[in-house]
Amino acid sequence: MVGNVKGPNYAGFVVSSTGRYRIQVVTEMTGVPAARLRAWERRYGVPNPDRTDSSYRLYSDTDVEQVRRLVDLTRRGMSPAEAARLVREAPEPEPEPPIEAPTDAFSVAVRRILDAASRLAPEELESAVREALLLGTAPHVFERVFAPALREIGDRWHRGELSVAQEHLATEILAATTRDLLRLMQPYDATRRALFGCFPDEIHTLPVFAVACRFAQWGYRTIMLGARTPPEAVEEATQRLRPAVVALSLTTVSSEERVRAALDAYSEVLGNTPWVVGGAAFTLHPALAKHAEGRGALVATGGLEALRDALAGG
Repeated sequence: MVGNVKGPNYAGFVVSSTGRYRIQVVTEMTGVPAARLRAWERRYGVPNPDRTDSSYRLYSDTDVEQVRRLVDLTRRGMSPAEAARLVREAPEPEPEPPIEAPTDAFSVAVRRILDAASRLAPEELESAVREALLLGTAPHVFERVFAPALREIGDRWHRGELSVAQEHLATEILAATTRDLLRLMQPYDATRRALFGCFPDEIHTLPVFAVACRFAQWGYRTIMLGARTPPEAVEEATQRLRPAVVALSLTTVSSEERVRAALDAYSEVLGNTPWVVGGAAFTLHPALAKHAEGRGALVATGGLEALRDALAGG
């Protein structure tokens, strides 16, 4: 690290051997103007630099990392006051953490989310989700925390281990945060669009948001239509937006006849546009998966990587 090298310059400013930086250096390292750094310090106590005998601020590596966390959280829509509170309450990192520490931290975050959901504890669930955001970038947090938590919550609900209230609480909180992560993950220079929605009777949007995050990582600009998306809405959006692929989710089946009718209607309005169907409904009802394939849909029952390969091959 720059601050551990004796006597170098960073953009013309001397760096001490203890990793301390003048305010101009921190501004260049983080992109935060000096006036804002001083305002955050005064209002929220973050960062909290030392002072020289001449009252110049000297920032440590920890101070710089806290500023970067503040920037990241505020860009995600969190207020500076709330972001500063999270940064202040975050445990101090070990000087040289073992290689296993990040994995342990992600696993602990998943367990905290599941435990709070199972106890129907909304405040603890919100806290666990917010603190998970400090563990890394948006794609990393989604892959290592939210995706495993989402899968386990869905599995427990299907097994009857979580009540409707518990599943809905966890879904609402995680879905809101996943929407924010999806916005952060968007490849805004992408040339391909992917359109996402749910079957007409489907109200669970979390699975389709989870898949959309993976598509964003694959380089697609994702567009969400949400729950209960009828074929006519898919037709209008497809004609106007010209997506490279349309993905539709279904987790529960109240009437196989209605699902078949919806598949027929989607097939008709999509024409030559590649489309994907997925969700627990097509795993639990192989006949519906076969019907979808017969209507030209790719059925995502073999995992997302297999789906990616299938789309690339098409």
